[in-house]
Amino acid sequence: MNNEPTNLLPPERQRTLSIDYILRVGVIIAVLATALTLSSSVLLIPTYVFLSGNVSAKKVNLASIESSLSSADEIALSNRLTALSENAASLSALSNVQSVSATVREILSVSRPGITISGISYTPHTENKPGTVIISGSSATRDSLRGYQLALQEVQFIRSVVLPVSAYAKDSDIAFTITVTLAP
Repeated sequence: MNNEPTNLLPPERQRTLSIDYILRVGVIIAVLATALTLSSSVLLIPTYVFLSGNVSAKKVNLASIESSLSSADEIALSNRLTALSENAASLSALSNVQSVSATVREILSVSRPGITISGISYTPHTENKPGTVIISGSSATRDSLRGYQLALQEVQFIRSVVLPVSAYAKDSDIAFTITVTLAP
């Protein structure tokens, strides 16, 4: 004999029973899903309360920091920042200017046969005035003085070389003062 149970119900009744069975399983799954969702929502309430309290504490902390920064210290900080910006601008401008020692070294490296230099005076660049170098000395002849003036004009960082015409009045042992204007 066969061990399988025999279903004696008609086929329409068997379909109705299987539909009822599937419907009951679906309802149980829906109820379990709803219960799981509700229980997880209930368990999230303490987390929400904690985080909302944390947010309000952070807002209070931020408000106190903003109020302390907007006091008189902010004006002092702004003034100091302005002064530091001006200092930085002047330092960056100085980085583009040739140093005094390099300028004097270049001027002394110019060939000067028959010229004796007795003094050099340097005036630095200002905002509205270029730097100048005043060279004083003596020359053996007019030609050597003129050659030195032309040699100075050939230096790349020198804008102009001014030698008074009165320096050419004597033929020999000429005392001179040359004013060199530097390029910015």
